[in-house]
Amino acid sequence: MINKLAKAQKSWIAKLILTLTALSFMSLFGITGYISSASNNRTVIKVDNIEVSQAEFSYEFQKELNAAKNIMNIDLNEEQNEQIRSSLMNAVAQKMIKDAIIDRTAKKHHVSFRPELIGRIVMSEPAFQDLSGQFNRDVFRRVLSENHISESEYTRSVERGLAEQILISWPTRNINVPQALLNAELKIDNKRRTFRYVLINPQEMKVERQISQDEIEQYYDDFASSFIAPETRDLSVVYLSVDDVLSQINVSDDEIKAYYDEHIENYETPEKRNVLQMMFENEQDAQDAYLELQKGRDFYAVADSKAHQTKEETDLGVVSENELVFEIAEDVFALKKGTYTKPVQVGEIWQIMKVTEVTPPSKADYAKVSKEIKDEILNESLYDQIYATVSKIEDELGAGKTLEEIASKFNTSVVKVQALNDEGTASGKPEKLTNLISSSDFIDAAFSYAENETSQTIETDEGIAILRIDAINESHQKSIEQVSPEIKALWESNEKDAIAQEKINDIMHDLENGSDFAQTVRRYGLTSYKSQPITRNETFADLNYADIKELFMQELNVPYQAKSGDSYIIAVAEQDYQNSAPLDDNEKALVMLKNKQSLSADLQKAMLDSYAKDYKIKIKYKLMGIED
Repeated sequence: MINKLAKAQKSWIAKLILTLTALSFMSLFGITGYISSASNNRTVIKVDNIEVSQAEFSYEFQKELNAAKNIMNIDLNEEQNEQIRSSLMNAVAQKMIKDAIIDRTAKKHHVSFRPELIGRIVMSEPAFQDLSGQFNRDVFRRVLSENHISESEYTRSVERGLAEQILISWPTRNINVPQALLNAELKIDNKRRTFRYVLINPQEMKVERQISQDEIEQYYDDFASSFIAPETRDLSVVYLSVDDVLSQINVSDDEIKAYYDEHIENYETPEKRNVLQMMFENEQDAQDAYLELQKGRDFYAVADSKAHQTKEETDLGVVSENELVFEIAEDVFALKKGTYTKPVQVGEIWQIMKVTEVTPPSKADYAKVSKEIKDEILNESLYDQIYATVSKIEDELGAGKTLEEIASKFNTSVVKVQALNDEGTASGKPEKLTNLISSSDFIDAAFSYAENETSQTIETDEGIAILRIDAINESHQKSIEQVSPEIKALWESNEKDAIAQEKINDIMHDLENGSDFAQTVRRYGLTSYKSQPITRNETFADLNYADIKELFMQELNVPYQAKSGDSYIIAVAEQDYQNSAPLDDNEKALVMLKNKQSLSADLQKAMLDSYAKDYKIKIKYKLMGIED
């Protein structure tokens, strides 16, 4: 069990959580549902006069925890869950401290932004634009609502992001890497190493015994809280998919023809010609070339001798009339295939052009594009039709109509969902509702109404729905018979992990005491492998580059333990080689970029620390649930 982030910083759980925290919507935009009773909560973070309450931190942490579980979508054991909580709690605390320092520094240095600028940034965000690429306030409000973010909180996060750029990011751009450091890094990057390693997969471990019934019962009693069946709900649902909504739109042949005529340029291909050209700085040279052409000389040959052009420079390629300058376009498109123009002055340059091929204009067959046009009209009309459909359903609900009556009006049927839980899974459902019932909007509605109540209209990416709560099945303790297979599987997995960990500990102990790697691995019934010579920009056994970096920092024959996929790996650096060939320019540029990024990150951290030293900062870790 880990209790501090420091103990888990090398685990896959910690690395994943830190990544999720950096990317998740809630981390980006901060908390939104500030609890009205915050004054009753104790302050957990204070940066001068900027305070973060216990309620704010708890709310933010819970949001991040839910987001992490949804994104990971994997089954975790108790220790991994504790790792997630510990890692995430530290990550959220670090972010909120950083945000408070940025806010205080921006205020101190009078860094602020006009509302017009913030408005333009918000309106340029693709997530808030409709199908035509224009900012849509309804879409904006829906996205924020789906993520439980208020408009003021969102705009505040945009302001903070801009302030961070000005105070930290911009001053650290274009940092120069000292040549001495670069030379040292280039030398290190040019070094190659081979590694001996062994892979230990817990799932391949053999468990010699079976769990006893007494152990099952003991585990059931000890972890009774883990075997609670959650509340579920039985629902009746009226669902209109996007296709169902589109089917309500009637597109006439006249509308299709009108669209075709209005956008005819999209369905016509103009005449195109393959054109050769030669260019001259004065008229006399152009006339001399023209006389050579009249004598029957090849166009490319004349361009070479008179205009000093290569074949590539002479071949203009395939062009339409509107792609040529107007002074010569009409003359070129009046030529027959194989003929050329007289010298024509275009600005300060004299040109001669020849047509080598003519591709006649064409028009797309109306019958072939009418289906495409219909789909385009439907897509353009979809948003309005969804709005109209929602309005009709709301009117029907307001008039007291039942689900069955509303379904009949829209030529659909009421479908059943059995035992839906708050994670979006159900014991029974129509296949077409699989994505719908897992959406946050649907789950929120399903668990927001009492038995026999009907919801308001639910809009999701899948379509439109309304639901009725038919039954509420209260949460209850699962019987030992129900959970025995789960307990057995968990026990076996833990046993395999323990056996694997014991082997890892024994091998590490032997290696640290100077035992030969290959002999040690064989003694434990495992196979040792040897990598090819690699640089620290390469990898082996699917190790991540952070582990490769650590391996290159170890002395030869010093064992290092890491995680590689589902297996654990123990590796030792066996031999160093110096490349005879120097790094090429691309490899040098990569080393330079890597060092710039590293120095820039260090400088940004130093700047944040320097700002923090100016303030009185108090952090109450215990109130946040983090050990000091």
